[in-house]
Amino acid sequence: MKAALQLKWNAIVGEGPVWDYRQHCLYWVDILRGHIYKYDPQTGDNQIFEMGQYVGAAVPRSKEGLIVALQHGFGLYDEENKALTMLNDPETHLPKNRFNDGKVDAKGRLWAGTMQIDPKEPQGSLYVLDTTHKVEQKLDNIYISNGLIWSPDNQWFYFIDSLKGGVDCYRFDLETAAITYEREVLAIDPKVGVPDGMTIDEEGNLWVAVYDGGRVIAVNPNTGKIIQQIDVPAKKTSSCTFGGENLDTLFITTISENTDPNDEPLAGSLFSVKPGVRGIKANFYAG
Repeated sequence: MKAALQLKWNAIVGEGPVWDYRQHCLYWVDILRGHIYKYDPQTGDNQIFEMGQYVGAAVPRSKEGLIVALQHGFGLYDEENKALTMLNDPETHLPKNRFNDGKVDAKGRLWAGTMQIDPKEPQGSLYVLDTTHKVEQKLDNIYISNGLIWSPDNQWFYFIDSLKGGVDCYRFDLETAAITYEREVLAIDPKVGVPDGMTIDEEGNLWVAVYDGGRVIAVNPNTGKIIQQIDVPAKKTSSCTFGGENLDTLFITTISENTDPNDEPLAGSLFSVKPGVRGIKANFYAG
């Protein structure tokens, strides 16, 4: 199955898609431009919000506005007034780090991880920002904190450190936010590409974007077997999420950084496909 062009764009590092089912729009980011996008599939409009620093993740709040994970920590963004209020930065001692991917769990807490801007050492960590804005470190010794998602029953937490080349599974306690390493779900051959962002469908299968692989793969986390593949007309596939009115459209972000526009004219664009399954409604930040 092949993804189709949804929006021609030139994101340097397109990432972090999340579907807001209340507004029927897709939020996504261009990390290196410091842009948050609000895309309306009905009109094709892609509104731009400038953060003034690298932005790794932007997730809607239960209230108005967004929770954001930026180069310099966590913040709240008011779209209407275009006002950013910084909350805290757990890595002031690591000026060469930035936040990367992030998602909100079923209790309304934001999980987001960090990486070196030029990733050479495992200096990243995974953090949880609770609804009172308290930060807790959950994992360390990470190269590139990337895709993360929970199982539909909230029993399992799945996480990707891209340079380690696989998807790890942790036992998850929804009440306490405790995670306990269980096993590796999948290892991706470096010749195929690098695991990047991911999402999950209502049947509990993982959908993993393969950077430098031009594809999204669906994986049964119980068996580790690839059960479906979506080919993407941009090699640097970065992340994906389910959206649309019936949550049956898979939106896919891509990267144009270090690509030749003559070879890959669609790099950095947004793609979509209907793979025959439905996703799960995104959680919104409750703080």
